[in-house]
Amino acid sequence: MAEIARLERDGCDIVGMTGMPEAALARELDLAYACLALVVNPAAGKSGSVITMAEIEQALHDGMGKVKSTLARVLAANV
Repeated sequence: MAEIARLERDGCDIVGMTGMPEAALARELDLAYACLALVVNPAAGKSGSVITMAEIEQALHDGMGKVKSTLARVLAANV
């Protein structure tokens, strides 16, 4: 919770908890790197109620259509 509070004070709206090792390693090797992620738990440590797995699964389900559409557009543009 302290980490989230500090990042919020720093102006962050979203905190990603994965991807950093990959990004750092790609940078070391001068490899292009991109991350496409979904926010499935927007109130981690901030909500007064428990966020259920059903809510997380629904966010994943709702977001995957956008992910697929985005990837299709990127792939079509780079063919």
